[in-house]
Amino acid sequence: MKSNIFKILLLLLVFLAGLISAFWYMHKQENHSSHHMTMNGHDEVNMPGLQGVDTTDTEINDLKNIFNNHKDIIRTVENIENGIVTITETENKSLRENIISHVSMMLTRLQENRNPQVIIQTPTLNILFENYDKIETEVISTDKGVQFIQTSNDPAIVAALQQHASEVSDMAAHGMQAVHERMMKDGQSHH
Repeated sequence: MKSNIFKILLLLLVFLAGLISAFWYMHKQENHSSHHMTMNGHDEVNMPGLQGVDTTDTEINDLKNIFNNHKDIIRTVENIENGIVTITETENKSLRENIISHVSMMLTRLQENRNPQVIIQTPTLNILFENYDKIETEVISTDKGVQFIQTSNDPAIVAALQQHASEVSDMAAHGMQAVHERMMKDGQSHH
């Protein structure tokens, strides 16, 4: 009888130890996963919302640096009759390289009709990819960044170009906050 009670107590002790271990492990994982979260529950260190269908590490790292240093960006947009003229510049050499790389890769994607479908991208960008063959693009290097001229003969595409330029300017001014606000307004989620 004593051996049965001893076995039951031993099993109970092993069970409790397992339960405590499982609780500790889950609590530790929860704290680790929320380590990079902001008050609103967004991971602004790893930025998982920058992942897309076939995005490269370079594209993701360019975007991370652009978002993390958005306050160093000087951006002007001129809406013209058939499109946009944007100038995006910075004194920060590393950031400038990221901006030029991003513009170059996005232009290549547009010409190849390879929408990255990044989780946080705006619906306007989808329109531009769907109509890539209706857009003329000219890129001019500046001392501190890049000038981007995009035009179209289609008024709907001109409107989309102007809308997208406005969205990019909002992101340059406000960083990820602009993305979160737009997604909430649009009823989108990136979780």
